[in-house]
Amino acid sequence: MLRLLGVTFAVLLTFTTEAPGPAAGASTSTLLGVFYGNQGWKMDQVRAMEAWQQKSNAVVVLFTNWDTSQKAQKNLFEQQLMNIWNNGNVPLISWEPFLRSGTPDNIEAQIAAGTYDSYIREWGARLKTFLSGPDLVLGTSDDRRAYLRPAHEMNGNWYPWSASPGVSTPADYVAMWRRVHGLVSGLGIGPAHLQWVWAVNHTDNGPFTAEQYFPGDAYLDWVGIDGYNWGASQPWSSWTSPDAVFNPTLARVRALSSKPLAITETAATSLTASGVSVAQKSAWTAALFTWATSNGAGMLCWFNLDKETEWAVFGGANGDESFRYGRTTYKGYSAYRTAAAAPTLQPSNKANPRLLTDAQFRGW
Repeated sequence: MLRLLGVTFAVLLTFTTEAPGPAAGASTSTLLGVFYGNQGWKMDQVRAMEAWQQKSNAVVVLFTNWDTSQKAQKNLFEQQLMNIWNNGNVPLISWEPFLRSGTPDNIEAQIAAGTYDSYIREWGARLKTFLSGPDLVLGTSDDRRAYLRPAHEMNGNWYPWSASPGVSTPADYVAMWRRVHGLVSGLGIGPAHLQWVWAVNHTDNGPFTAEQYFPGDAYLDWVGIDGYNWGASQPWSSWTSPDAVFNPTLARVRALSSKPLAITETAATSLTASGVSVAQKSAWTAALFTWATSNGAGMLCWFNLDKETEWAVFGGANGDESFRYGRTTYKGYSAYRTAAAAPTLQPSNKANPRLLTDAQFRGW
């Protein structure tokens, strides 16, 4: 999601391109994922959504910053991640290099230079403890899994870890990524437990391209794309199909890597040029799932939160049906529920102690 000084926005570019086909080794099924905005503190809303769609989410997205305090790390590893896992979802950790005391424009260069090595090692050690499961031994049957998405949307101009001309470069970002990957992996955390997701914005907004930030196949397990249909919700935006949102960037990403594809953030507004249209958002949602299946996406995570506009497909301001869970009645979009019900959309398996098979977890 695009953010700058507390405001989220995007610049949409116009592309004309043929839809790229699935890459060699593209997934034949898609992990169903969601971000619900409660960051793992309470899972009631996620459980309500899962009851509504009659399928558990394989993945739940979480955002966390580089807060070095013991309280923050305890909250993350002993409460938020545990709540997500205990609900039967694999966490996708969006690890954002925001500092509590203000984040410098060259944060990626500082990380690459080793300034935060001790924090990264401590954070990684806590992550290893979480992944080790109740017996605290990595490599046994009770181990857990997670996805890690550090410093995403770097090809935009709204995050401090994006290169700033005269201050930092994409090479600094690449060096940061490789250093962080090396420090965490050096703790003995391998791809059977942790999958690294390099995720770009669907358009380049700034002087540098997504390609310039690519750290290399040896340092990642998935390639991710974030993309939204902002419709008429902003003065600069217009209705944009899933093909138009994702195809140009997918072609570019596939030129870099054949690693599994994750749509790590996506949603559509219901605001059109003629006003609110539940029908048009519903059609876009159905088209998105078709696009994901047709293009071999191994993961699809909906940004289910009414924030800058009405993104939610469940529990938001609009919808074409109602669902009662406990004492709360939620609005929902039946198009999402119907699309998520397809057998190609994979839930977690709560009978599996690790929730996903190895092949599912790795996007094979």
